[in-house]
Amino acid sequence: MSSVVVTGVAGSLGRRVARLLVARADVDRVVGFDAAPEPALPPGVSYVRADLAGDAGAGAALAEAVGRSDGVLHLAWRAVEGRRPSRREHLDVAAANHRVARRVLAAVESASPASLVHLSSATVYGAWADNPVPLSESATLRPNPELSFASEKAATELMVADVAREHPEVAVAVLRPAVTVGFPDRPLYRALGGTTGPRAGDAGLARPVQYLHVDDLAEAVVLAWSARLRGVYNVAPESWIPEATARDLVGGLAKVSVPPRVVGPVWELGWRLAGQGVPRQARPYALHPWVVAADRLRAAGWSARYTSEEALVATDVRAHWDDLPPPRRQRYTLAGTATAAGVLAAGMSGLGFALLRRRRPGH
Repeated sequence: MSSVVVTGVAGSLGRRVARLLVARADVDRVVGFDAAPEPALPPGVSYVRADLAGDAGAGAALAEAVGRSDGVLHLAWRAVEGRRPSRREHLDVAAANHRVARRVLAAVESASPASLVHLSSATVYGAWADNPVPLSESATLRPNPELSFASEKAATELMVADVAREHPEVAVAVLRPAVTVGFPDRPLYRALGGTTGPRAGDAGLARPVQYLHVDDLAEAVVLAWSARLRGVYNVAPESWIPEATARDLVGGLAKVSVPPRVVGPVWELGWRLAGQGVPRQARPYALHPWVVAADRLRAAGWSARYTSEEALVATDVRAHWDDLPPPRRQRYTLAGTATAAGVLAAGMSGLGFALLRRRRPGH
């Protein structure tokens, strides 16, 4: 029988992983750590409410739990809150994630559980025009420096690699999932998919995109633990789809076209005003290919139950575009176009005001 520690257990992924674990006959104890006050966890999970980034007592509780377990699933990751975070907020969140990782890895080094599964991200490969399609685990890590999420994930992987090298008795697996859908509390994941704002004319519609269902990611996490996997594994459906197909499936504003020269400001303003768009730092991930191959994980026994198309449809809470009657589709298209035009007008007004200020003497 096994005892498993899960960090970030109150999140969308953590709850799914916990449900899978408590349903297994070979697991007799699941200890979940998170800072949420009252998470909806399945019966059988021993919940420890703790801020692993700042509370010294939380670090001690984590070390004790890891010392009595044979598996650690590190899923916790703090996201930057708000649509216009300052540089200080980005630095504070990065430092918090670093402290949590240090505490988890210190507990693993001390107790030497049988396995450690660390959740990273396929964003560590970076989104670049010259990326091969698909990217394998041997590809060089070159996260786009503007996206702190990707840079921090890459930096944390280096810390995990040190532990794996110095403690070969621990089976250490690093998972790099593609764009994961089904995280209602994480708008950045949707933004990375590149379909939350209008498109730049007809450019980029052939760009390959990939979407992973959060349920499939949860099963990958549990498999990595149960099979004692070692090394790095991409997590993604077997194939990918053109961006045009993804936008057709999502519908609404995703099908609206704006001139390429203004799509950046439109995305940025849409993100700031309504969380519908792409933040500036994530823009390369909505423009360039970064799909991955998960052959290694499939060889280990995992398979995605959802294709990219199915994952998008299954996690889209809105009415599916092609299922709507033509009159309603027309109304939605007109509304989306008006929204894009309004955002664009606001952006141009702001730009004009800024230029006038710069032209005034003393500015």
